[in-house]
Amino acid sequence: MRKIQWIARQAAAVPTRRWKVGFSWGILLLGLHAPASSAPGIPPMLAPEQILARMEKRYEQQLQALGSYQDRRRYSVTHPLLGKGTYWVVEENFLAPEEKRFQVVDRGGSGAVQHRVFARLLEVEKETARESVRPEVDLCRKNYDFSFQGYDAKADAYVFRVEPRGSNEYLLRGKIWVNAQDFAVQRIEGEPAKRHSVFIRQVRFVHEFARFGNYWFPVHHRSETDLRLFGR
Repeated sequence: MRKIQWIARQAAAVPTRRWKVGFSWGILLLGLHAPASSAPGIPPMLAPEQILARMEKRYEQQLQALGSYQDRRRYSVTHPLLGKGTYWVVEENFLAPEEKRFQVVDRGGSGAVQHRVFARLLEVEKETARESVRPEVDLCRKNYDFSFQGYDAKADAYVFRVEPRGSNEYLLRGKIWVNAQDFAVQRIEGEPAKRHSVFIRQVRFVHEFARFGNYWFPVHHRSETDLRLFGR
């Protein structure tokens, strides 16, 4: 059994709360194949529908192949009212198809923020991982309208504009980058499709993924919220 471990930076948009959020995590993945090597080059000449079909197939293949993983994450929130900030260090154990267990191993800062932001993040992650819920929030043509924007040579990725089709509160609006070599989603930029509070002017986030072996995982997520009463 091969083991791969990494440390990365990540942050999360929390649609129901009003803070600037960030977190980092280290992940130990179990049962990975040897890393695949594919240098960026001229992308395949495919129609947008073909790219999307391969993207959806690539995602389903990963879901079926990934049996388990372990990770350690650091969540952090920064805002002038919080002084040095608030953080959690969390260990996760995932077992396919939908079991996620979290344990907080270190914490500091505002107890209210920990409860309202970090605990809520983990609740949402558990909820959207359930097989009964996941199909309603997956990044696919069933849930989104896709508009092809072109090819990003620097990122070696196809770029699409995405607009939500349904009213699910976890959908988003923005752009995605689909890797031109194996059709995994490698970057998402956007905002929640639904605004959850009148105190929130805007939420913008960037979510990045990287490949480890034959699998793609989040490695960095940062969000900023513009508030009517508390600023950015």
